Amino acid sequence: MIYYPKIFGTCTGANKAINIALKLKDEFKDKNIFIYKEILHNEYVINNLEKQGIKTIDNLEKLNKDDILIIRAHGEGKSTYDYLNQKGITYYDATCINVERIHKLVADKYESGFKIIIVGKKNHSEVIGTNGWCNNTAIIIENENDYKELNINDYYYVVSQTTISEDKTNNLLDYLAFNKFHYSVDNTICNHQRLIQNSSVELAKNMNYMIVIGGKNSSNTKELYNECNKVCKSFFFTNINEFYDFIHTFKFKESDKIGFTGGASTSKEQIFEMSNLLEFIIYYKNTKKKIEREMIKFNKTISSSNKTINDSINKFKSINSDGKCIRGTLIDLGYKLYKNGDYSIPLSSAYETFETSILVHDDIIDNSPLRRGKQTIHETYKNDFKDYILDNTPTSLALCLGDLGFFYINNYIIKNYKKDKNISRLLEYYNNIVINTIKGEILDVYLPFVEKNDKNHILNEDDIFEIYRRKTSIYTIVGPFILGMILGNAKKKDIEFFEKSLEPLGIAFQIKDDILGIFSDNNTLGKPISSDIEEFKQTILYSYIKLNKSEYLNELLKYYGNKTNEDSILKVREILTNSGSLQNANNIMNSLFQESKNSIVNSNINLRVKNILLGFIKYLELRKK
Repeated sequence: MIYYPKIFGTCTGANKAINIALKLKDEFKDKNIFIYKEILHNEYVINNLEKQGIKTIDNLEKLNKDDILIIRAHGEGKSTYDYLNQKGITYYDATCINVERIHKLVADKYESGFKIIIVGKKNHSEVIGTNGWCNNTAIIIENENDYKELNINDYYYVVSQTTISEDKTNNLLDYLAFNKFHYSVDNTICNHQRLIQNSSVELAKNMNYMIVIGGKNSSNTKELYNECNKVCKSFFFTNINEFYDFIHTFKFKESDKIGFTGGASTSKEQIFEMSNLLEFIIYYKNTKKKIEREMIKFNKTISSSNKTINDSINKFKSINSDGKCIRGTLIDLGYKLYKNGDYSIPLSSAYETFETSILVHDDIIDNSPLRRGKQTIHETYKNDFKDYILDNTPTSLALCLGDLGFFYINNYIIKNYKKDKNISRLLEYYNNIVINTIKGEILDVYLPFVEKNDKNHILNEDDIFEIYRRKTSIYTIVGPFILGMILGNAKKKDIEFFEKSLEPLGIAFQIKDDILGIFSDNNTLGKPISSDIEEFKQTILYSYIKLNKSEYLNELLKYYGNKTNEDSILKVREILTNSGSLQNANNIMNSLFQESKNSIVNSNINLRVKNILLGFIKYLELRKK
């Protein structure tokens, strides 16, 4: 189960900085907008702003007079403002209001003759900025070793870095009082950061694990992690990619209580994105185990007394395992929109077996030697007959075996759900999925053939998206989820909503497959990456060059549709990258992911299913195979 502290999310200062940046981008569409250094110590925020064209700059001398600059939330020293005013550069100040207050206090006390003490980290951007308001003369107290710099004859004014531990400030004040130093002090520690920490530590007392999220340079996030880790086992993550890698190896249990929190510059959106991903992964791994157990059970029900037929069935059984079970998981998730329990698991298992059956055919069409890291069925038959003069018999036997799988599946669905009131709706929808999948397969076979051999063929990108819609979106995403919904007795309007909401996700899934099919590696994919190139596969990676960057086409055709080697694969990657084709595919894919995400976010559905679906979308965005 996932839990959150009572108080978490970005502080007022962080929100101010982000809102200023977004408002300026909207107001000055034709101007360059830069942030001086990191606006916050949070790469999630920085990356999101960069996607919208708001970039970070480290050198003020690179600015032109027409550019607009944003002063970051941590603030800057007086010399930065003096330089900008002297050069006539337009700037907007996103300094946190608490930090602005410190700057004013320090400047006033320094003018009055006080020596300034800043309790904080010497290299922290906020401390450096604050020091700039007393002509960089402050004594910075990072630990007790720095006390030796103090002079009993001086009059001191003490402020603290807003995100520093209260203990460090209190320790200094005790030292000053005990040794009878002359000093005055203002409490400048951020209250929001303190509230987040207290609330998170209180939550951590009842958790098995705490996940702390924030920038690698964020002082308050590191402090938050240290405090949480004193109470229960905690993990610190700066971005979702490292979190994605971690949760694939760390074995969380469904019964674990897992708390999520973040530093003062970590948005709730970023925290929810990671928690939803984990919620999906835990649910997926648990459901996958159930489906795999059911598939073993299913495999035991199919056999024949005839030795030859039974040998063939055993070949089918050997490959009817080790799949990702994403489709079966979606069936169970669709069912759980309405009901709990494992009633949908036999249907999930049947659908995974349907995938095995259609992949037997797909592997013949693609002439693929590997599937799921194993030898494909038609290749297994070839190996059986290696001492014979081979004809089409291995392929024919594999086709028969794929066909046999389809009808075993029908029997299994009927056996488990024949008394269910939705059985006719279920079978009708399932058959329509199969029909759409095969129609997509027809296009997927036809288009590469005519595009490669008919010089007069006019490529239509809509045909490629039709393949994506039928062969992948309906078969992989939409269809399975709706089957689960039907088993849960879904209403027509709900089905129509999810058909529309999930279709872009399915298309994005296929675009991701196309990219991985060329830019990944054999071991990760479990099949040869050369296959898409050698098959002259029609994708938007290819169509973009044919329709928009024809100057690259002749070079691409030297390799596309031909036998490949390591050098030719690298060359294809280079062409797709330099032509902008890869970037175009990524842009379309990301837009489709976002379209489905927005639809789900704005829906009024079961909250747990919503969170898992949003985690699933993020999983598809990040997946590597």
